[in-house]
Amino acid sequence: MLKSAVIPVCILIAFSFNALANGVLVDGKPFASLKSAISSIKDGSRIYLEAGTYTEGVYIKASNIAILGEPGVVFDGALADGKAALVLTGDNVEVESVECANITAPAGNGACIRFEGANLVARDIHVHDCESGIMTAGDAGKVEVSYSRFERLGNRNGYSHALYIKADELHFRYSSVLSTKMQGSGIKSRSKKVVVENSIIANLDGVDSRLIDMANYGELIVRDSILQQGNNSSNSQLIAYGLEKKIKREFEINKIVIKDNLIFFDRRQANVLMRSRLEDERIISGNVFVGDFNNPSEFVEGNLWYLSRAKARVAAAPYLPEIHEKNVVIDTIRVIGEAQND
Repeated sequence: MLKSAVIPVCILIAFSFNALANGVLVDGKPFASLKSAISSIKDGSRIYLEAGTYTEGVYIKASNIAILGEPGVVFDGALADGKAALVLTGDNVEVESVECANITAPAGNGACIRFEGANLVARDIHVHDCESGIMTAGDAGKVEVSYSRFERLGNRNGYSHALYIKADELHFRYSSVLSTKMQGSGIKSRSKKVVVENSIIANLDGVDSRLIDMANYGELIVRDSILQQGNNSSNSQLIAYGLEKKIKREFEINKIVIKDNLIFFDRRQANVLMRSRLEDERIISGNVFVGDFNNPSEFVEGNLWYLSRAKARVAAAPYLPEIHEKNVVIDTIRVIGEAQND
């Protein structure tokens, strides 16, 4: 988080030294709006956004660019090319310190970022009350999302998601997906590899489909995170692995690792950690499960299971600890909780 905290300060300095700056700097040149700056954005450009509300989306083709916002940059209802607030088609793109709200599209999947190149870094992104968060088209190389928050996203009864990614690798770190709605998934992936770590994915009071949906199999690693299945979830499984019809083995590695997480099952109906059709290897260890769930005998070895929040001595739903509190909460549960399989 240090990097994203430093850059906005530099942006403020850049704007304060240039009295003519009003809205946007592209490679040090001021523009009155992002739209008016588009023709000046070229490969390698650095685009600095001044705090304010941006109601027009932009389509940017250049590669090796960075879009860096001050605190308070909000794309509100902005849409470009009928897809997203930021439609980015070049390779090696960085987006930092941007908020998106109320993005809708004719197709029902309006996103904050629609990425159609290869290799995206999204840092300190806050997306809420939109149809989608980040979407990729085709194989997006490596997608890295960190220090970001996605809230109340989804649409079209399960066809819009907080993240919908097809890439060689998706890395989701120090971030959260909360209250996905209208049967969307928190992370819908067609990627070769997905790594979720030090993050929170929680349904809370949303009507989601699943927390994570690995549609095309591949390698899924979820570690050091907090997962929560809320009462309104439309499916019993927190994680789906290759459940779509007619999905065949596509990747060389088809492996599931669920390790060292705090996992809450708060759905009053059936709770299922994961359902899969194909996997070469499954490792589920070091987790703390809180709440009743189906097929516990598959997962209790190497994990601790508490039949309810009351048995774990944890506050009632919808309470969730912050990610930096996870280890302290787990240690407390281990000491004062009443484990089902201790």
